[in-house]
Amino acid sequence: MTKKWHQLLPLGWMIGISTLILFAASSLRHALFQSSALDLAVFDQWVYLISQGLPPISSFFGFHVLGDHAAFILYPIALLYKIYPDVHWLFAVQAIALAIGVLPIYALSLQAGLSIGYARAIALSYLLYPALFNINFFTDFRPEAITVPAILWAMWAGIAGKTRHLIIAILLVLSCKDTLSLTVIAFGIWLWFIQHRRIYGIGCIVAGTVWYLVTVGYLVPLLRGGQAGGVVFYSSLGDSPRQIIWNIITNPGLILEKLFLPNTLFYYLLLILPVIIGIHWQQLMTLLPALPMLLLNIISDYWSQRDLIHHYSLPIFPFIIVLLLRSIKQYQQEKKRRWLQPRILIIWAVIMFLVLGKYEFFVTRYLSSLPNLHSLYTAVSLVQTNGSVLTTSRIAPHLSQRQNIKLINTNLDALQVGIKKFDYLLLDLNISQNKNLEFNPGLVTQLKNNQTFNLVYQHDNIYLFVKS
Repeated sequence: MTKKWHQLLPLGWMIGISTLILFAASSLRHALFQSSALDLAVFDQWVYLISQGLPPISSFFGFHVLGDHAAFILYPIALLYKIYPDVHWLFAVQAIALAIGVLPIYALSLQAGLSIGYARAIALSYLLYPALFNINFFTDFRPEAITVPAILWAMWAGIAGKTRHLIIAILLVLSCKDTLSLTVIAFGIWLWFIQHRRIYGIGCIVAGTVWYLVTVGYLVPLLRGGQAGGVVFYSSLGDSPRQIIWNIITNPGLILEKLFLPNTLFYYLLLILPVIIGIHWQQLMTLLPALPMLLLNIISDYWSQRDLIHHYSLPIFPFIIVLLLRSIKQYQQEKKRRWLQPRILIIWAVIMFLVLGKYEFFVTRYLSSLPNLHSLYTAVSLVQTNGSVLTTSRIAPHLSQRQNIKLINTNLDALQVGIKKFDYLLLDLNISQNKNLEFNPGLVTQLKNNQTFNLVYQHDNIYLFVKS
C-alpha cells in the first residue's frame, strides 16, 4: 500500500497545482471585469436561482435552465451555492474537473501496458494540452468541462469491464449537455466494434439515442419556444435538427466541401499538433467517439467552434490524449520510435503549451480595465439589494445573482430603460475591446434629467442610477 501511494503522490501534486492554476486564471479574469455576460452571468444566475428555490429562468435569454442543452448537472452544483452563493464555486468545479482528468488518463496508460514513467508523462501532456488551459478561463464556465474526466473514466471502465463505473460515467456525461448523447452513441460503437464489448456498446448506443430523442427532440425545444439549442450556428444547413440531418443525408456535398476548407485543415492541425510526435496511424480509430462533436464543429457556420479557445473542443481533446497513449504502446510493440521517451513527451508538451497557450491574453487583453477597476468595484458594491439591474456586459457577471438582470443595448433611450422594470442602472461608458459602446452616450444625460432615477455614483465614466 505504501508503494502504491508513493506512485500516486506525483499525480496528487499534478492535480493540486493544476487546479490552483486553472482556478486562479479564471478568478483573475473575472476580477479584471473581463468575464462574459452571456456565459458566466447566465450560468451564475441559473445556479443561484436553483439554490434559492426560485424558478431558474434566465432573464438574459428568457427560458428555463434545462432549455440550455438540458444541463441537469447544474442542479447538484447549486448545492454549493446553498453553502454560500459565489460565482467562484463555478471556477472551482471546472478547475477540479479538468485537473482530475489526470487520474483516468494515468489509469488508461497503465491499462494499455505502459510503464509508470510513461503514464506520468502522458498525464502531464494532458494537463499541458493548450485547449485545457485556454478553454478553462476564456469561456469562464461550461458544464461540458465535467465531461472531460467522465469521458476518460467511461473509457477506462468500458475496457476494464467495470459496469457500475461505466454507468455512472455515462450518466455524468449525459447530464452535462444534450448533444453529448451523440458522443455516447459513437462511444458505444467504439466499445462494440473496436473493443469487442458488445453489451456495453449496445447499452451506450441505446442510452445515447434515448437521451437525444428526449432532450434534443422534446425537452429543450419545449423549454425554449420550439427551437433546439445551438441550431442558429447551422442555419446554412437548416433551422431544426431534423432538417439539418436530412440535408446532410440528401446533400452530402454540403458537408464534404467544408471538410477540406483552409480553416478546417488548420483546426485539424491545432488539435493534433500537441501530440503529433507520438501518433500512430493504426490507432486512429481511438478518435471514433470524438467524431460527432468534431463534425458539428466543422460544419458549423460559427468559426469559433474551430479553435482551441472556445469550449466546443472540450469533448474532443480527451480522445486525442488517449490516442497518444495507445499510439506509444503500439510503437513499443513494433519496437519503433525508441527515442520517444517520457522526457521527450514532456518537452514537446511544454513547447506546444508555450506556442498555443493563450496566457498572454492576461496582458494583451485583460488589463484594459485597470484604469477604472476601482470605480467598477465601487459602483458594484453600491448595488445593495437583489433588485432588478440593467447594465453592460462586463459588469453583468458581478451582479447576476438576482431574478432580473439584463444587458443594455444601443436602441434604448431614457423612456425605455427600466423606469418600470429596473431598480438599478449601472452604465459603463468606457470603450470595450471591440471598440464599440454598448449604448448611446446621450442616455446618461437623459437619465440625469429624469426624476425617476437618482445618480448615486459617477467616476471614470462609470454611472450608477438608482430608482427614486
